[in-house]
Amino acid sequence: MSNFLHRSQSVLGWIWKHTAAGIAVVAILAALVIGYQIGKPAPEPVGEVADTGHEHGEAESAEPQMYTCSMHPSVRLPDPDAKCPICFMDLIPVADDDGGEGSELRVTMSATSEAMSRIETAPVGRFFPTAEIRLYGKVTYDETSVARLTAYFPGRIERLFVNYIGVPVAKGDHMAELYSPEVLAAFEELRQSTQAASGSTSTSELIRSTTRDTLTASREKLRLFGLTAEQIAAVEDGSFDSDRLAIFAPIGGVVTHLAVREGDYVQTGAPIATVADLSRLWLDMEAYESQLPLLRWGQPVTFTVEAHPGETFEGRIAFIEPMVDERTRTAAVRVAVENPERRLKPGMFASAVVRTRVANDGAVVNDELAGRWVSPMHPTVVKDGPGPCDICGMDMVPAESLGVVGDPSTVAEPLVIPRSAVLFTGTRSVVYVEVPDAEKPTYEGRAVVLGPRAGEFYIVREGLTRGERVVVNGAFRVDSAMQIAAKPSMMTPGGGGGGNPHAGHGDTAGGPMPAMPERVTVPDSFVFALKPVYAAYLDAQESLAVDDLGGFALAATDLRTALGFVEEAGLVGEPLGAWRRAAAKLRVDGAITDIEIARTHFEDMSEAVIALQRRFGHRGSETWNLAHCPMAFDNKGADWLQRGTQINNPYFGASMLRCGEVRESFAPLTPAAMNAGNTEMEGHDHE
Repeated sequence: MSNFLHRSQSVLGWIWKHTAAGIAVVAILAALVIGYQIGKPAPEPVGEVADTGHEHGEAESAEPQMYTCSMHPSVRLPDPDAKCPICFMDLIPVADDDGGEGSELRVTMSATSEAMSRIETAPVGRFFPTAEIRLYGKVTYDETSVARLTAYFPGRIERLFVNYIGVPVAKGDHMAELYSPEVLAAFEELRQSTQAASGSTSTSELIRSTTRDTLTASREKLRLFGLTAEQIAAVEDGSFDSDRLAIFAPIGGVVTHLAVREGDYVQTGAPIATVADLSRLWLDMEAYESQLPLLRWGQPVTFTVEAHPGETFEGRIAFIEPMVDERTRTAAVRVAVENPERRLKPGMFASAVVRTRVANDGAVVNDELAGRWVSPMHPTVVKDGPGPCDICGMDMVPAESLGVVGDPSTVAEPLVIPRSAVLFTGTRSVVYVEVPDAEKPTYEGRAVVLGPRAGEFYIVREGLTRGERVVVNGAFRVDSAMQIAAKPSMMTPGGGGGGNPHAGHGDTAGGPMPAMPERVTVPDSFVFALKPVYAAYLDAQESLAVDDLGGFALAATDLRTALGFVEEAGLVGEPLGAWRRAAAKLRVDGAITDIEIARTHFEDMSEAVIALQRRFGHRGSETWNLAHCPMAFDNKGADWLQRGTQINNPYFGASMLRCGEVRESFAPLTPAAMNAGNTEMEGHDHE
């Protein structure tokens, strides 16, 4: 029995050993067949179906509408009410087309996308835009209306009638009385000459002629001593019996300087007093090199002073210094101002505006003096007809002969576009032009060559023609659509990038980023003195980032104080000019009650601080970062300096706090940092 069982087990083992592999293969094939039957798609119904069912089927099979951020096109979300997770902006629909046909520089948008992007266009025009130049200066005396009273003879001041500064005098008013032995001796000479001439009985013509000449010389001597004709006549007829001689005011005005007091003894030529006529004044200002091409002699100027808020005064440019100061890189500009009511006073600070029309080459079209007559030596004297100059007596000449009058009819009007139409990327300027007669809204990117800016307009030298319509609102969103379509755009001039809006940063022109200019060696004391300036600026930046207007005002006050403690000792040439230009931009005068105005001032402050950092560096232990927001000020873009690498946008505050990118880093001035360099490129902060 046991042998039978043993043989049976052997047989069954042999069978299993030779059939197990086949059974496994059969089981696998059966599992595949069953899985296919279960997971295969249902067969489409045969015959007609209801319209509603058909539409429903299409809706489910079509891809859902996606929405993106104009600032960060890489964001794709299906929810139209969602916000960008990076900058919290509203999302816009992703175009459902292929980005436009034809030119690689064109992008086509749906009507819905265009409406939601709020795209606006304006035509390219031809006219003379008006540039606005802002200058600052101080009211001072008109040097052609200042007279200094000096002693024509030695003597003692017996009485001083104008004994304090500010005394108003009229022409001919007595100023002082002097006792002079020399004048008394000249009086006696005149009296004797008069008696000799009147009592002469000589028949000799030579003697009579000599007597008359002596009398004439005696009169002339007194005239040269400053005596009036009435005084000389009184001495001659004996009615003048005083031993004191009065001196009179040469012009009317105000006494601005006194050099003597009663009892002083003065020598010939010594100053006694200075009188200035305040009915005409000068406004002395400084203009930067970039402003000089827009200024011309004879241009009208309007200005305000703090003493008369809300009131505007007028003058005319009477002088532009022919040389530029090598230290400050500025040139003096003088404005002649009429002041008949004496409301303006020398020493007042003034804020002036010059508005001028600009031609294609930047030259000023100025016809304000057409048909007027001007004194070639004193250009402040302008008349409607020929005649002598009131100051020097020279003949007036036509203004056209001095080359200060332009004829607008002989100058071609330039092509002009609004400032908001231009997108700047380093050395490139890009605008988007509306393609006419397109079935869908289509826009074409165009690189343009710009001339000078004039107010809210730019002069276009190349790239556009009159009548074309350029995008003036929403250009940045059109540029984002170009990026999404991987076409050449503002930030990616070479195209591609798959929607990365910052792939071109640091390489906007297709080459490496230019190296930072070398810092200038300056005294360590000056660099250390900049520390409170930097600290106050950074406090202002952090205040604006959290929408704290009061904190900004406090930081601006601290900044003014810090500027006052920076000593310029050891600064010469261009470093001194760079510091003074920066200091002028950093000083915020007056109370600011609107945070948008504060942010406008902060842009100038940032330009100044970044210039200081690049040129002089900073001491300490912190590394500061230069950040950029391309959407600030209607997509013009703006930079700022901040602590840390996490973006804290001072131009938008809480509304778009993280909008921007870090472009450079500035290490403190240590030997290791200076050897290693101080420029480092970074991308967006997406925290």
